Amino acid sequence: MNYKIEIREIEPIRVAFMRYKGIVTEANKVFPNVFKSIGGKANGVPFFNYYAIDPQTKIGELELCVPTAEIPTAGGVEVKEIPRIKAVCATHIGPYETMQSAYVAIEQYAEEHNLILQPPFREVFIKGPGMFLKGNPNKYITEILFPIKEEE
Repeated sequence: MNYKIEIREIEPIRVAFMRYKGIVTEANKVFPNVFKSIGGKANGVPFFNYYAIDPQTKIGELELCVPTAEIPTAGGVEVKEIPRIKAVCATHIGPYETMQSAYVAIEQYAEEHNLILQPPFREVFIKGPGMFLKGNPNKYITEILFPIKEEE
């Protein structure tokens, strides 16, 4: 797949979030808890904020984030402002299992342009499985954002 890689300014955003450490593919099992804690009142697209991930074990440290103006009611769900970032962005269309190629494209772009990428990186779920129906994985749309370390 050919990816259109671009650098964009990403606005600050207020999110309800839950910390998660474990197998990344299992995170979607606890993600609904964030939605429940804000009564389903999201005001933006949900995303995962990755701080670390082991490529071998697929165990990661991440935050499951839902943009909202609400105050979460459940324990373990907190609120924070995520600051503005400048990021290298790529949009992946298709199943999550094939998303690795988007990461490779971002890494190549960063290398070619002498950019230093830094965590946390985001996977923004523009279109994915619904709460009840899986939908067609070939039509999932995931935006991947990698913050760029600014020169000091």
